[in-house]
Amino acid sequence: LIEAPVWYAPLGGESERALDQAWDRLTLGAEPQHCVLTVKGRKLEVHREAAGVARFTFEELCARPLGSRDYLAIAANFNTVILSGIPTLGPENRNEAARFVSLIDAFYEAKVKLVASAAAEPEELYPEGDGSFEFERTVSRLHEMRSTDYLAEERIEIEAE
Repeated sequence: LIEAPVWYAPLGGESERALDQAWDRLTLGAEPQHCVLTVKGRKLEVHREAAGVARFTFEELCARPLGSRDYLAIAANFNTVILSGIPTLGPENRNEAARFVSLIDAFYEAKVKLVASAAAEPEELYPEGDGSFEFERTVSRLHEMRSTDYLAEERIEIEAE
């Protein structure tokens, strides 16, 4: 991962092709498998995973009523997550933004690698409005998660529950 970009913006065909290439490189071309994680008795479906890599859309992880336990379960089971379709955020989608913050917190604490496509660079994802100030820590973490030092670190084993 250190040799290749891990953040692709803006959204579109070029970004999605880059994520496909990242998948092929990180999984050595493995076919994606389906698995189910159990979180407090609930099932969390992972539709695409292989070789310690999981692939999700923003909608799958942040537009549904998931929480920090779900994100910790993902962090406990995968070294790398490929996340596509991160939109710009604002007060009108505050719930999705709060879930995204929780997701990034879980990945950051466990040193999970993130390869993502987004509408913009991190500092432009939640540019203004109620909640933008709170998003600044997430912006900082997203930048750090792109750093050579972060990408060189091993994932930290965490308990999912």
